[in-house]
Amino acid sequence: MHTDHVEEIQGLYGPFTLTERVVQKIWLRQDFATASMEVDSGKSLVVKDPGRWNLQEGPDFKEARLIIDDVEIVGDVEVHFNISDWHNHQHERDANFDRVVLHVVLHPERRNPNPVQTSRGHVPELLYLMPLLNRDLETYAMDEALLELEQQDELDWVAQFIQRPVKERLRILRKCAAARWSQKLKYAQQRLQAEGWEAACHSYALEVLGFARNRAPMLRLAAQYPLAQWYSTDVNADALFAEVADQWKLNGLRPANHPRRRLAQYCQIVQEQPHWPDRLAECLKTFPRVDAEMHTAAFRKTVGLPQLRATLGKSIFSGVLADTRLNTMVVDAILPLATAAGLLDGFDYWMHLSPGDSPDALRRFLKHAGVTNRQNPQSNGWNQGALALFLERGGCC
Repeated sequence: MHTDHVEEIQGLYGPFTLTERVVQKIWLRQDFATASMEVDSGKSLVVKDPGRWNLQEGPDFKEARLIIDDVEIVGDVEVHFNISDWHNHQHERDANFDRVVLHVVLHPERRNPNPVQTSRGHVPELLYLMPLLNRDLETYAMDEALLELEQQDELDWVAQFIQRPVKERLRILRKCAAARWSQKLKYAQQRLQAEGWEAACHSYALEVLGFARNRAPMLRLAAQYPLAQWYSTDVNADALFAEVADQWKLNGLRPANHPRRRLAQYCQIVQEQPHWPDRLAECLKTFPRVDAEMHTAAFRKTVGLPQLRATLGKSIFSGVLADTRLNTMVVDAILPLATAAGLLDGFDYWMHLSPGDSPDALRRFLKHAGVTNRQNPQSNGWNQGALALFLERGGCC
């Protein structure tokens, strides 16, 4: 049986533990930039099928279909943190790994490791995953942790956190939230530099509509069909859904979150607001700038945050998005991207806007921990800080 290897990664919140299973899931979902990929030898790589996830002895993925320099290859894929893990696990002596054609490694090592080969002397191609990631590793790990959150007794976590004075709890959560904002801003800057404003808005919007499970296929559709194609031709949501039919993760999805429905919503938005990124930029320039630090309730009243949010929902997204999904769109996509583009300083808006999609357990945690009250109602910032704490199971940022 496979063992779940772990590695300690230095994150914005301090060191955190990343399991190899998270890296395997990134490969399985193809949740990274898949356009114009190259293996370490310089050959082009296209993944037609990442393979069948193997939870028994042998390579991590069986029968993957790859196109390397225009030649289709069917073989196995092995995923590791480091190249040297191949040798540490003695794969070169194990005939089960003789069909490995691609070695997927998270990051290079400081010292050049020994070359990798199978027991028959074959040298698999090497792909470094880290440069291709759309998000930081901590966020990938966070997604996996959140899947477990509703099964946790969060009161144990509260018991540890609540021992601190209230001011200390607030300070920790704000610090964690600020670090998470910096993290999101960094990736928004990278995407803006690589894609430009319109394409970045387009890809971010589809990514948010995909939720954590279907983020990757939504991003692939965004890359394949630029925004102009959505409003200049009759883009069909059913056809788009069918185009990547084998990549959707549908088990356990509520009907409202089905990707076919989300694609249809985006089609409606673009048809009614074909140049919505340009309209968004003009709208954001009118947002008030507030220098003084305020509690959430005071900030919302001072800037008229409910009205601003309603304006975005109606004039940019045609009233298509429900409240929670609109909040997620604003905090995960619009505010980091707008700040990266210099349209506004979005941190305070990001802190004080109502939460987007988040587990009920986080809301209960903040209430039990005495963090949220009339002055500081539930907000995205507190939720983001709590997410960071959960990643370390109540540790201090």
